[in-house]
Amino acid sequence: MNKQLHRLLKIAEKKERTIIGLMSGTSLDGLDIALCKCTVNSIKVEQFATIEYDKKQQEALLALRSKSTISMPLLCDFHTTMAHFYADQILGCLEKWGIDKDNVDLIASHGQTIYHQPGNELSTTFQCVDGDHIAQKTGIPTLSDFRQKHTAAGGEGAPLAKFLDEFLYQHLSRTRVALNLGGIANLTIIPPSDSQKEILSTDIGPANTLINEAMLTYFDKPFDEGGEVAAKGNIHSGLVKYILLEPFFRRDFPKTTGQEVFNLQLIEALQESHEININPTDLVASLTELTVKSIVRAVDALLTDQAFDMIVSGGGVHNQTLMNGLKKQLPQASFMDAKKFGIPGDAKEAALMAFLGFRWFEKQGFEIENEINIHLGKLSLPD
Repeated sequence: MNKQLHRLLKIAEKKERTIIGLMSGTSLDGLDIALCKCTVNSIKVEQFATIEYDKKQQEALLALRSKSTISMPLLCDFHTTMAHFYADQILGCLEKWGIDKDNVDLIASHGQTIYHQPGNELSTTFQCVDGDHIAQKTGIPTLSDFRQKHTAAGGEGAPLAKFLDEFLYQHLSRTRVALNLGGIANLTIIPPSDSQKEILSTDIGPANTLINEAMLTYFDKPFDEGGEVAAKGNIHSGLVKYILLEPFFRRDFPKTTGQEVFNLQLIEALQESHEININPTDLVASLTELTVKSIVRAVDALLTDQAFDMIVSGGGVHNQTLMNGLKKQLPQASFMDAKKFGIPGDAKEAALMAFLGFRWFEKQGFEIENEINIHLGKLSLPD
């Protein structure tokens, strides 16, 4: 028997598996690395780190992401060199944490979304960063390309968060909403377990992606730290209204989106067509309010005036202007700290990858579009 297949069988027999989850999201801030201990009943983040991208890496991402025409040499180079970067960071973190790589069962890597196009009949999605190179350089089996299986089974490739949200947050009698504020905002409505209602997971619209683009373009900073710039600006309600009239916001739930729809070019075009001329500080304030308004509208449409618990994760939790806006405009929500459930908000998306990796070994997979036992991810084995 192939020695790697024998290794997989031994991992499959374990009651607890040590899995590294990797996430590089649409906010382009860097690589999240979460070392997780997973069982059928629990997932716990043992170690976590975020490795920031340097300016060259960010420029390459911006040149590739959500473009109709790109440089194939740049894409191929990025696909490989970033895999080596991922592997180096994993090995560096393991050394820092005092953990032998032989004690890690699996790496679960989301990769970097280059293009995401949901469709009525056929959805397509592409996440860059090669799993084979990660596996070969680290010596650890690696799962990647999670979203491709989702689309192959009839889904839209996103959001995937519902699988972990149900596992972590479902309550016997309380409705809970898991809100993730990454580049794109997505939420999962988790009804009480005794209600027998279906869980709904959907993208809402931009969370940080437009704010980050504006900050990078006008302030040469990757994000609005603490929401300080937004707090100084005045909201242009007209611009917010015009963005909320975009076709995506009129589509029925559930739905998914990305930078292909929401980017700074769209905002600039809307400003030009409606003769809006605002300064960069007011623009950041308006884009922050857009995130708040789009979330509030979605919650109101899906839950009316019902009281619920809200657990917020993702980089947006550190934007106090954004969080204050949500708390003010969602008085029916009881906000809860994600740490209470064993996974810090910053680590949740990386932990989601580890959770999907754990379930890859299990008999029970996930239900997608009425298909049961779909196991997400493609396996790369070290030689």
